[in-house]
Amino acid sequence: MASSFDPSAILAQLTEGYMKLPLVQKILFPVLLIASVSGIIFVSKWANRPEFVTLFSDLEPADSASVIERLKDLKVKYQVEGGGTIITISPPSMVHELRMTLAGEGIVQGGKVGLEIFEASNLGTTSFQERVKFTRAIQGELERTIESLDAVHAARVHIAQPEKSVFANKSQQPTASVMLRLSGRSELISQQIKGIAHLVAGSVEGLLPENVTILDANGSLLTTPEDETGDQLQMEATRLAYQREIEKGFVSRIEQVLSTVLGPGKAIARVTADMDFTQSEREEETFDPGGKVLRSERTMNEGTGTSQRGGVPGIVSNMSNPSPNTLDGPGDSSSSRNEEVRNYEVSRAVSRTRSPQGTLTRLSVAVVVDGTYDSVVAEDGTETKTFQPLPNQMLEKIENIVKSAVGYDSVRGDSITVENIAFNAQSDSFVEQMDAKATQDMIFNAIFRAGPVLFLILFFFIIVRPLVRFIITPTEAELDLERLLPTGLKELEQELDAERSKAGKLPEIDQSVDLEQLEELMAENSRIVKENPHQAALLIRYWLNDGRI
Repeated sequence: MASSFDPSAILAQLTEGYMKLPLVQKILFPVLLIASVSGIIFVSKWANRPEFVTLFSDLEPADSASVIERLKDLKVKYQVEGGGTIITISPPSMVHELRMTLAGEGIVQGGKVGLEIFEASNLGTTSFQERVKFTRAIQGELERTIESLDAVHAARVHIAQPEKSVFANKSQQPTASVMLRLSGRSELISQQIKGIAHLVAGSVEGLLPENVTILDANGSLLTTPEDETGDQLQMEATRLAYQREIEKGFVSRIEQVLSTVLGPGKAIARVTADMDFTQSEREEETFDPGGKVLRSERTMNEGTGTSQRGGVPGIVSNMSNPSPNTLDGPGDSSSSRNEEVRNYEVSRAVSRTRSPQGTLTRLSVAVVVDGTYDSVVAEDGTETKTFQPLPNQMLEKIENIVKSAVGYDSVRGDSITVENIAFNAQSDSFVEQMDAKATQDMIFNAIFRAGPVLFLILFFFIIVRPLVRFIITPTEAELDLERLLPTGLKELEQELDAERSKAGKLPEIDQSVDLEQLEELMAENSRIVKENPHQAALLIRYWLNDGRI
């Protein structure tokens, strides 16, 4: 069974239809076709173009070459921008994986040499070259560490290590210089600058933090010599920060209590705290005469007396009743003494008192509360709100609440002021602004994604559709000609037969030609042709093409 689809017949039909078109349409049709195909191809390429995201930026030439070579091996699409300092890749989903892969392989070194310089060993290296290589390695490692800080974009470290001398009085201390290029509008505080100085000093033997000089990219000196003035200013800054924290604590406590009573945003509190940062120490020693305690005791006894001489040795001298004839000889005299010493300890009390720093000496509290609002509808339908102040009893209660919240002390000289003032109502809240911004971003993203489709639709309705309608729609002249001319030979024959049937028998026609009448007809035809040259041209072309325009 033969297929009904015949490409040659369709092509011949299209060719025949194209050849029947007027000259203007023959020119516009290929132009329209080429423009449509070109527009569709351009929009398709624009919609399907690959999206490139930044893989690395601010690269050194050596690092850029290494990264490009590795991307070629991985067959990843890339672009080089910024004079070779920026490399972008596509698709964006691979950027994080590639960063970790290249970082793990050590391809991106940032132009800095670290301790990996010792991986390549050389037997002919002298001790001086080893020292230079070690200094370069320490400098590179310090640069990488400093650049890891959020506020630092790039860093350069230079270390000067003098040669060691056997003479102690001739030895010099090492020094270091650090230049920082900060990220955007970032700034380093004094604590961060000191941290960098101590980091560099701790990495170099014998280097002191005061011997480290730190500069920024503009040449401004960031490190200052340590002096008593700097310490004093630092201490004052610490005290001021402590005072601000105390005040913030009181403010938060007051607003939290009042927001529960009056509602969110109905109360504003400010507190000024006077602090005493002086430090004093007192030592006191007291004695109690009535409270004595025996500490030690010593007793000594001494005695005195006389001693007699003895008689003749024998029984007689030992008898209890001596004989009167027995004579006592002369004896020695003696004395006795008692001595007692007691030592008492007197009761003594020693107290040391040290007053703490940062003592609160006075509080000044100011509280502003909002009132209530009554809605009033005007005759034109507009609604206005009228402020109504709070009653005095309510203000007294609020003042008592604030006093209790801050620990009011009249002896200390505290002062509290509560005022009822109408707040300035904002037209749009912050949340509404954020929602409007989010909605705007969502609309922009939707428009960006639907841009190619909208372009094709507009291109079709604005360019393609009007041109096609112009090609297939006949002009007014052609419509007038169609009205004057029969649609075909069959229709013409039918009209003639109808006329003959109406007339019946045709009258005899005189074969003679009137020249005057012929001249008049020719003049009339010339006038018509001059007045309607376009229709005359179409009529002649119709005759020449056998009824085809």
